[in-house]
Amino acid sequence: MEGRTVLITGANSGIGFATAAILARQGCRIVLVCRNKQKGEEARQELLAAADNKDIDLLIADLSSQQEIRKLAEQVQKRYSKLDVLINNAGGVFGQYQVNNDGFEMTFAVNYLAPFLLTHLLLDQLKASGSGRVVNIASVMEDKEFEPDNAVNQTASDYSGMQAYKTAKTAVLMMTYYLSERLSNSGVTVNALHPGFIYTPQATRMAPKFLRPVMKLFSKNPEQGATLPAYLASSNEVKDVTGKFFKDNKIEQTSPVSYNEERQKDLYIKSLQWTGLEESPFIESN
Repeated sequence: MEGRTVLITGANSGIGFATAAILARQGCRIVLVCRNKQKGEEARQELLAAADNKDIDLLIADLSSQQEIRKLAEQVQKRYSKLDVLINNAGGVFGQYQVNNDGFEMTFAVNYLAPFLLTHLLLDQLKASGSGRVVNIASVMEDKEFEPDNAVNQTASDYSGMQAYKTAKTAVLMMTYYLSERLSNSGVTVNALHPGFIYTPQATRMAPKFLRPVMKLFSKNPEQGATLPAYLASSNEVKDVTGKFFKDNKIEQTSPVSYNEERQKDLYIKSLQWTGLEESPFIESN
């Protein structure tokens, strides 16, 4: 992996930071994407000290904003002629109904629309690698009755943070499968993974109260959760694998709805509209 450029969103803490640490030790050039400049710089300095790797860059972007995602992509395009790996890690669970500046429910905006838009904007850099990889953080928690329109028509009165999270992560799976087919002749692979249940204060707050005291016992720490995204980003064993979902370093099946090609296409077309993209400049039809 030495000399390969890896961009990781949500990289100042948790799985993102732990994944960056693993890949930095392998000699990768790491591009940390963080929302908070101070926390991002602290993470960068920690990696510089611990990984014996001076190629640690920091870019600042609030991925809930499509405008900032576009500015981020412009910076990447100007600074890096190619991108070997894009790890779409940034995400979150929001206990209260929130809408971003673009008018979308925050969980869907951060967990799905952000990686959708960023991936498309960086496709030229990924293709330039000759062996680009997109690694999407998904989940075993799925909305098994997923409908694209339901994702953007949530209201405060019917909002459930956990349901919104399931919906967004199901959309990530469908994007993974659909894009992998569309990019099959491009040299870019697209895979998704479940890192395990990671113990964080945010996850604890969202869990049922009766589970909170024991969550730490059956959850992974960020270092354990980072092994799988690092594996998909770097291992030769999966260099030609695409359109798969991984759990515990094994390929697993997801819900039937996630493989529904008509619904995948419907979601994809609507996602292009929701993010203001045109299809033809970004993906060549097979």
